[in-house]
Amino acid sequence: MKSNYIIKGFQKTVQERFSAQSKALNEACMRRLAQLRVENKDASKEKQRHLEGQILPGIAVYETLKTVMTPEEAFRTVHGYVEAYALSARKMLVGLLRLPGLYRLVPGVSVRMMHKIFNGAAGFSAKEYQTVGGVMRIDMVKCPYHETCVRYGCPELCACFCDSDDIAYDNMHPKLLWHRTKTLGRGGDCCDFGLKVKGK
Repeated sequence: MKSNYIIKGFQKTVQERFSAQSKALNEACMRRLAQLRVENKDASKEKQRHLEGQILPGIAVYETLKTVMTPEEAFRTVHGYVEAYALSARKMLVGLLRLPGLYRLVPGVSVRMMHKIFNGAAGFSAKEYQTVGGVMRIDMVKCPYHETCVRYGCPELCACFCDSDDIAYDNMHPKLLWHRTKTLGRGGDCCDFGLKVKGK
């Protein structure tokens, strides 16, 4: 089975903290992930990108960790994996945005990325307010991260993925303003994405 950063983080955690149980825990996690994959095999190719990349591994790891940790500790552990991944993405973005003037393109690029990756075929639904002139203002009203976590009885887990956006995009450049007041995963009625060039 294809691994990813959440699975790798889990494997390191159980080896370091639960070495006597590591084999059994890894096998349990992989069994659960295989089951989740079967249950979601009919999802579109576009949605599978999100399911495979983060959602299903996150659920499998979270459920497995809760067999040896409190729910709170298991959440913090998964959050730590997602946070580290987001910090890595942030470091790359900050480095790229050192190129003169590149920051001005970020809102427009973000809109195109939304349309390409976070679209209806992938299970998202958005209401667009402004996506030109150095401003991106979009409300995400449907999200497969939130819906899948709710479906599997762990709605709180979605906040890990919500937080990763704020970690990666807030203060990525002095002339870019990231703004979000609520998300579906934190109990809001939408995820109100806002990104703009200062002064726009």
